[in-house]
Amino acid sequence: MPTSLKELYDSLRMSQGGRAVSSSDDPLVLQLSQLVISHGLQSRASDIHIEPTLSGARIRYRIDGILHEVLQVPQEIRDPLIRSIKVKANMATENIGRSKPQDSRIDFEVDGQKIDLRLSSFPTLFGDVLAMRLLSHTAAPLTFDQIGFAPETLAQFERLIRRPNGFILVTGPTNTGKTTTLYAAIHRLRSPHTKIITLEDPVEYQLDGVIQGQINPTIGLTFSSGLRAILRQDANVILVGEIRDTETVDVAIRAALTGHLVFSTMHTRHSLGAITRLLDMKIEPHLIVASVTGIVAQRLVRVLCPQCQAADSIAASAFTRLWTQETGAAPAAESLSRLRKGVGCPACNATGYQGRVGIFELLVLTDAVKRAILNQPAGGLYQAVVASGGLQTMLLDGLRKAAQGQTSVDEVLRVTGETEGL
Repeated sequence: MPTSLKELYDSLRMSQGGRAVSSSDDPLVLQLSQLVISHGLQSRASDIHIEPTLSGARIRYRIDGILHEVLQVPQEIRDPLIRSIKVKANMATENIGRSKPQDSRIDFEVDGQKIDLRLSSFPTLFGDVLAMRLLSHTAAPLTFDQIGFAPETLAQFERLIRRPNGFILVTGPTNTGKTTTLYAAIHRLRSPHTKIITLEDPVEYQLDGVIQGQINPTIGLTFSSGLRAILRQDANVILVGEIRDTETVDVAIRAALTGHLVFSTMHTRHSLGAITRLLDMKIEPHLIVASVTGIVAQRLVRVLCPQCQAADSIAASAFTRLWTQETGAAPAAESLSRLRKGVGCPACNATGYQGRVGIFELLVLTDAVKRAILNQPAGGLYQAVVASGGLQTMLLDGLRKAAQGQTSVDEVLRVTGETEGL
């Protein structure tokens, strides 16, 4: 029974007698386009990339945050395949490789699972690159128990989201689970007595009991204009998908100061980077400390495959150095004995990992942190907050998960960017 996309593709070509492909509605092309998407879903891919090359096109899946090449198709199939998918998404198909960038979506169903495909095309030298994000309508959002919060961090975060008002930010690069964390918070707060409204780009999961809106710049519905409208809706909790400009953050801060609990995201490397970003956006320090109650920074690390993980004694020296740097004390011998690495096996497609879990850094704006924000120049803010004891870093959370055997030290260092000395 073929399992890889290449084996499935070869089987499909044999069933068609190896004949030449004639057009985008050729049965071979139609079946291949369906196969690429369904196999991607079965492979737990979050994104599918079809990338034209001189000799054809390569197809890659992003699985657990890492791109894997799964198939090369010849030139005769390249343009018909891309055109076939674009036709399904009602995208312009003339002048492949010279058309303007486009965005669209497709509703797709496989094995009873409804998928929302978000497509983006971009013209290149050899044709249009297609990037497809797979969003499941039927998969339930993850809860706090599933995303990886340490018990003490979760207890602090729960106290923040139970406040009746305040501004809570979740930060990190793209595809680091920020929306998942926000949905987990909204899921926890859902109640017949609480009105929750979201403004997203796009809506990734449908949540019962939550009023969800999606921005649409073509009709003037942006994050800033939508947030102003939401303030007239008598909401208790507001989720704004992303802070992109000063206008949006001004409205969000005003909402938090007038009795709303506001959640949003920013693209910063760590939690204190959000404070620096707000200062750069000309937000007055006194407004920041009056409105922002907490900031979560996060990344996703791959979880070790349970079938092929093995002891990793080589990682002990790096772990010891970094643990001592973060805590001021040497690690326990028991922690070193639990360090593991992924070997690779058929169950994990030879990667050594299956699935991902979050590593987190929670900055609570205590009185000491607020004083640091008000009194320290932006360049000295990080040192002042760390000295106040108000921050435990993502690196430390990752090291703890490595010491529990959930992930490897190498993976923690890859994700956090701490590679010195390896």
